[in-house]
Amino acid sequence: MEVYTQIDKIYEDIQKLNIQGATNVAIAVFEGMKLYLSLTKETDKQKIHDEFFQVGDKLSKARPNEPLAKNGVRFIKYFFDKEFPVLPEVSTMKPRLDELCAQYLDMISETKKSIVDKSKDYLKNYDNIFTHCHSSTVETLIKELSHKDKEFEVVCTETRPRMQGRITAKNLVNAGIKTTMITDSAADSFIIGRGNVLVDTVFIGCDQIVKGGHVINKIGSWSIAMSAHYADKPVYIITPLLKIDESSYIGNIEIEVREDSEIWPDAPKGLEIYNPAFEIVDNVLITGFVTEFGIVKPSEVDAVVKEKYPWIFDR
Repeated sequence: MEVYTQIDKIYEDIQKLNIQGATNVAIAVFEGMKLYLSLTKETDKQKIHDEFFQVGDKLSKARPNEPLAKNGVRFIKYFFDKEFPVLPEVSTMKPRLDELCAQYLDMISETKKSIVDKSKDYLKNYDNIFTHCHSSTVETLIKELSHKDKEFEVVCTETRPRMQGRITAKNLVNAGIKTTMITDSAADSFIIGRGNVLVDTVFIGCDQIVKGGHVINKIGSWSIAMSAHYADKPVYIITPLLKIDESSYIGNIEIEVREDSEIWPDAPKGLEIYNPAFEIVDNVLITGFVTEFGIVKPSEVDAVVKEKYPWIFDR
């Protein structure tokens, strides 16, 4: 396949975290696939079809733990191949592939709206919410629940070493929500009731849903969930079920490990640094998944995904 520098740049930006967030990564993946359609000089329709999906496969796997983008590539392939068992002419193929990219991005947007609409009444009685890292979906739900209530408060972590929690803090403060930021190491004591804010519940996002209703999320999430479990406080995973990785299970999960320099750019020579970006939150620590289909128990996740998104399981 011909080399496309613009597409290679997208791959590099995803790898180097210049593009962050599951939705932003998915958008970038589809931008790369659409770029291929506009740039290719190939005229053979089979090659265009195959190379288009090769681009999607490569970009969606630029980093592990990005199933939202991977499932998007699968969505496009499943529905395109179903619609065209025999490949159409290039003049038909290119615009249809482009339309399917847009359709999946619209689906992501709609799931976020549905998550808020279908959960806000169920969760409306929580006034002091704890959250970790930055999730645009968590943030949107919190804003909806706050209703400018002066008694409503959020505690969020810095989320070291990249400090994504500052994004959450800034956005919540700008929305007029009373917000307290703490260091990651203060999280457990706050959750069990030894901080200056009495936490009711924990809302965290999700980078990847694992078979069996386990979750992969930002490092630090397991201890936060464990502390909440100890204190008998609910832990809700705010996520579309499009983030499931149907091939993953406890025992075969790849966790992204990032550069040492993220933690200490001028560390002393000979010092070993280990910098995992994510970790597993076990299903027994999770009260429920707040999804586009309502509140789903961890034990129900696989069945709901198979019913609502059967194409994810198609090979």
